[in-house]
Parts: sequence; structure tokens; C-alpha cells
Amino acid sequence: MTWSLFYRFDNELPTDFHELRQFGNSLWTANGKVMTMGRSTVAEFASPQAARDALAQRGREIEAQGYKLTRQGIHDPARIDFPLLTTEIREGARRAFQAIRSAHPEETIRLFALGSDDGAMTIVHAASQLALSAPGDMDDESDVWCSAEWPYAQGGEFLDIAYRMILPCHRSDLPCHVEFDVLHAGLFEACIAAMEQLDREGFFGTGDAREEVVLLCQSEGTEDMEGSIDRLNTSRVVGRLERWIKLCE
Repeated sequence: MTWSLFYRFDNELPTDFHELRQFGNSLWTANGKVMTMGRSTVAEFASPQAARDALAQRGREIEAQGYKLTRQGIHDPARIDFPLLTTEIREGARRAFQAIRSAHPEETIRLFALGSDDGAMTIVHAASQLALSAPGDMDDESDVWCSAEWPYAQGGEFLDIAYRMILPCHRSDLPCHVEFDVLHAGLFEACIAAMEQLDREGFFGTGDAREEVVLLCQSEGTEDMEGSIDRLNTSRVVGRLERWIKLCE
């Protein structure tokens, strides 16, 4: 079952998408603005080969409209390629966080987050220039530990490819046999692993600068995904969170 994904760009920022998926005798198409489900239709053909031929022809028409073929692969209704999803989240997050840094060049971005919702239907990011208070201070740090309160979210369009990978599980007009628990656990792990991989590269800083950075993977912007705080942060940051929790009790 073939999958083709096309984008129209404004400079390097994806703005609009066209998506084609062929399954059996059917050709499913969708288009719209990035980070939306868009409008979809399904056309039926006499055979799988006829549907594949229609996909190829439609792809040529889409490219003629100024779209670029960005991803192509196999759509398997029975599984999600979670390693590939992790890669797409990592690269999308890299460009999204870079967009935030570029949009706020005078500020030091210390807080970075990836997340989703309890329905595992979105992939969102956020960042902030907020900083941990000085050791010994009793300041309220609630905004530090809740990414829903962070002000910066430029570049979310770069996460659209990963978003397209999980959407079939939420669409009634596409076949998907992936159990929700599998999707939910796999998406949350992919977000955490993507952040871990970026961190190992030094993307969030090294040495003393890294000690000031907080990395979160949160569901709905507030709840820690699968123990991600311990996995993603230094012992100093973990200790500060534990201190804050005690102050709030």
C-alpha cells in the first residue's frame, strides 16, 4: 500500500500538504494546511494496479501545482514504524526548536518540550526563556514544570510529517488495525527517544550550560510522559523538581 506526501513551501517552511494512500482498489487523497487533518476523499478503481496508476498520475498533477514530493513509502494498516516515527519527530523537533532560537536571538532558551494529548492524536512542542531560580530561593517555579504555560511554539509545521504518520489511526476513511494502547505507548516513547537523541548530539548544550536546561515530554502539557523527567534531565534538574513538588504539598 503506497504512501506519498507532498508539500508546498514558503522558503523552507511547509505550508500546505497533499497526501496520497493507495490500498487495494482504493486511492485515498487528502489536502489542506499543515497541522490539520485537511479534506479527504476516496476513489474506487477496477483493480489495485489501476489504483496505483491513478496514484502516480495524481502525484504528477500535484507536483505540477508547485508541490514537492517529500516522503514516499509503504502504508501498513497493521503497524506503525516507530523507529521511523522517532526519526521524523527528532528531525521535526530539531528544526522547530531552531526556529524558536532564530525567532528570539537575544534570549537564551533553556526549557524545551515535546508532547501529545491523551488521545495520541497530536505532536506539539514548546520552549521558554524561563530559568530555574537560584539555589535556596523559594520562588514559585510552576511555570517551569508546565510546558503548556511556555510562550514559544514557532516551527510546529516541521512536525507535520510525524503527525501524518499517526493520523491514519484516527481517520474513519483509512484502514488502521493498530491498537490504541500500542499507538499511545509508541508515540510517547518516540517523543522521549527523539529528545534523548538530540541531547546526545549536544543540541541542548554541553557542560555548565546543559545544567541549566530542562527537557520535558508531557501529555496535555502537564503530565510527565512515562518517567521522562529522569530520563532526559540532569540530577540537578531532577532534584529541583522534587524540591518544588515538596513545596507544593
